[in-house]
Amino acid sequence: MYDAIVVGASFAGLAVARELQGRILLIDRKAVGDGQTSACGTALRVVEGLGLADTVHQVQSTFYIHGAHRTLRYEVGERPLCTFDYRRFCEGLARRSEAEFVRAAVFGLEDGAIVTDRGRFRARCLVDASGWRAVLASSLRPGYVDRDRLSFGLETLADGSGEALYFWVNPAVMRRGVSWIFPIGDRSRVGIASYRGASGLRAPLSSFLRSLGRAGDGYHGGFFPWRLREPTVGSVFVVGDAAGQCLPVTGEGIRPSLYFGAASGRIVQRVIDEELTLEEGLSRYRRVALAHRGVYRVLEAIQRGVVAVPHRWTEAAFRAAASPPFFSRFWAAYAGPPAAHQRAA
Repeated sequence: MYDAIVVGASFAGLAVARELQGRILLIDRKAVGDGQTSACGTALRVVEGLGLADTVHQVQSTFYIHGAHRTLRYEVGERPLCTFDYRRFCEGLARRSEAEFVRAAVFGLEDGAIVTDRGRFRARCLVDASGWRAVLASSLRPGYVDRDRLSFGLETLADGSGEALYFWVNPAVMRRGVSWIFPIGDRSRVGIASYRGASGLRAPLSSFLRSLGRAGDGYHGGFFPWRLREPTVGSVFVVGDAAGQCLPVTGEGIRPSLYFGAASGRIVQRVIDEELTLEEGLSRYRRVALAHRGVYRVLEAIQRGVVAVPHRWTEAAFRAAASPPFFSRFWAAYAGPPAAHQRAA
């Protein structure tokens, strides 16, 4: 019997676990730092705020969006982006946690116990940070995961450097999706994603690589949600991709996972310390998570537009967004809150 059990040891689960003290169990089927699916690009201040600046590969103060007819340049100024090392980042977060780690496959909940291939585990507080599959929430609520609300991305490592982040929103490269290059020193992460959740992306990614004159080295990727889900199911706190907290349009899941993971962790700790009942803790986390749903709905509408409207309209919108007065305000809002180390509960 534990004070809390966190299922999932990637960004969201580790962010929860680092906030907790007591008898805490962290479960994942893979070792911490294994199984990278992320492109690992986020705001530099997030990584620095967590004390993990030593995991940064490269800092970028500019990004480009390539359309079918023109390329737009965006300067992010005092709010730069960065690419970082997934394994070292996760291991760094794990070192800041007191949780016991068990490597096991989780099958779901049964009679209040988490069922795994290593036995059953119980706790007063349960956190589902198991990724888009939301294994605990799904076992309590069949249909919780809507597969029609998933995007899919595939990425490879390639030779070649760069000074900025590069995106392609061009139907000739990827129809109803986006492609990217994220430099990490003398190499780059090159990827492609389908907003419609099409998973057969090996051929279009290979074609994209050939157009760049590059060759890929290994592949990683997976599904990621683009619609916000209920943040609590029964007595389970649901966090990160499991709760659909990945941002639509950009596909950014790291910053939301860290932010909502930290927020839920602080609330769970108050339940452990008996400052809140479990019901009060669930209600408080639900309010914190759903306070952001307006932003998600706006981004979801934009993503639907990118998929549905003619590309020339999308390109015109990106061109308008590149104007300095508009973009400076937009970037201040987008790259400002939430930060992983800010208080949200």
